Amino acid sequence: MTRTPAFLLARLFPLAFAALLAGCAGRADVYEKHLRSEDANPADAVLTLDVAFARAPDHDPKSMVYGSATPRVEFSGYPSIDVPFYQKGLGFELGVLGDPRALLALPYPSPKTDSSTAKLKIFGQRLDARHYRFLVLPRPGWNSLDSFQVAFAINGRREGMTFAYSTKAVCDSSFDVTTPTYGFAMSVSASFPGGKPGCLKACDARPGYPGHCAFFTGFTTVPGL
Repeated sequence: MTRTPAFLLARLFPLAFAALLAGCAGRADVYEKHLRSEDANPADAVLTLDVAFARAPDHDPKSMVYGSATPRVEFSGYPSIDVPFYQKGLGFELGVLGDPRALLALPYPSPKTDSSTAKLKIFGQRLDARHYRFLVLPRPGWNSLDSFQVAFAINGRREGMTFAYSTKAVCDSSFDVTTPTYGFAMSVSASFPGGKPGCLKACDARPGYPGHCAFFTGFTTVPGL
C-alpha cells in the first residue's frame, strides 16, 4: 500500500508537536551546585547561620573541577549545608489515539503535572577550629523548602542536623542541639536580613533528607515530593 504525503504528515505532526512541547517544558539545571559562604554576597542570603561545634569538626578542604566548556567546581572535606529546592510545572507524555496496532493510530501529547528537585551545597566560612558561618542562599528559578541540613564529620564519622526556618514566624533562633547519630553537641544562632525577626527550629535530622522535617506547623510543605 502506498502512503500519501498527507498520511505521513498526519503521523509525523503530532510527534513533532510533542517534541516541541517537551522542549518547552524542559527542566532547569538540576546539578547539585557547590558554593562557599565567603564567596557569596551576604545581601543575597535568606539567613545567616553561626554554628559553634563542641568538638572541632574535620577540616581538610579539597576541590575538583568538572567540565571544560562550563567548568563546575565541587568542594569537600569540611562542614557544609545542604539546601533543597523544588519545581512544579506542566510536562507532557506521548499518548496514542486509537488502536496502537492500527496504521491510523495517531500519537498525541498528553499534559501531566511534573516536579523536580535540586539542592545547593554551601560550605561554611571557618572562623576558627570550632566556629563556622553559613549563608543560606536561594536558587534562582526554584522554590525553597525552607529547610536545610548542616553536614559535617568528626574523626571521619559523618553527621547531619536538619533545621527548618520561617521569615514569617517569630521564635528564639539561638539554641543548643545534639545530633541524632553520634550525639555531637553544637550551638546554632540564626540572623535574618535587615535585623528582622524570624524563626529557626531543629527537625528530626534524618541524614540525607534536608527537605523533610518533623517540625511542619507554620512552615512550607510540598505534598507529592
